Amino acid sequence: MLATEQIEEQDSETHRLALLIRSFVITLGLYLIIQFCIFSAYALSFGFFRTYVLQFLIVSLAFHALIMTMLVVFRGDFVIEPSGKRLDHVNKANAITLFRVSTLPTILYIIIASKDYPIRFQLAVLVAIIFATDFLDGYVSRKEKQVTRVGRMMDSASDYSLLFVITFVFYYFHIIPAWFLWLLVSRLVGQGLMVLAVLTVKKRVTPRTSLLGKATVASTMILYAIELLRYLADLPRWLFSSLEYAVGLIIIVSIVDKVLIMINDLKAQAPTADTSGRLNSTMDGEKYGNDQERSRDSTGTDQGPQG
Repeated sequence: MLATEQIEEQDSETHRLALLIRSFVITLGLYLIIQFCIFSAYALSFGFFRTYVLQFLIVSLAFHALIMTMLVVFRGDFVIEPSGKRLDHVNKANAITLFRVSTLPTILYIIIASKDYPIRFQLAVLVAIIFATDFLDGYVSRKEKQVTRVGRMMDSASDYSLLFVITFVFYYFHIIPAWFLWLLVSRLVGQGLMVLAVLTVKKRVTPRTSLLGKATVASTMILYAIELLRYLADLPRWLFSSLEYAVGLIIIVSIVDKVLIMINDLKAQAPTADTSGRLNSTMDGEKYGNDQERSRDSTGTDQGPQG
């Protein structure tokens, strides 16, 4: 009798995961089409469709394939907390977060095109809409109790991905120096490698908030806002250089902090909770609030060594 129940549970779980992966494919396929439509609307209206369409398609397809890979890897973490309900589809809050992530190649190519085409106002509208979804997914996850383990990771990853795109664009337009670009890229790539290291050894990572992780995102975004003032006011170059070095120092300290967190995670005893997936539950009797929101000022959240 027990063996029969176990077989039924295994069949049920297999069916759930099949439905979940099908939901991944449908969601990302739809988003890929929507992103092409958004890009085409801008490109055809302003005349750069032929110039960038092939590049955009290749990058967007590769990027959505990467998202699909990550979703499959973390499919076991589509779990509502604290109830522990396992999802068989991408819920509304995570769908909003995924849409924000999927928009990154579109924003990248429209920003690049804005260097030669008069689309900066229309671009600002698009960016504002994308930023608004950062608050929308948080509201939905709180209101409809759609907090998931994977939601914390995706929301944080979307913020860092957007930060990476903006950093690349600022370098492309010669707003920030090359050393700052490579320092921030080292921070983001290193963060990913550290997560992989913990996953390889421990098979799981624990989402957590780091003050320096928040400081890195917040200080960088503030710096970028100030950098734009050079086009509005005649401010001395030393002011921008000083701020760049100050933020660079914060990034360096945060890299050291992430290395120390990784070392502690590798030394720590693995949780004994019987849970699937690759993310440890962070509830532990406490109400973590909103996985999508993670910080109402959009300053980011760490995922194990992330953040």
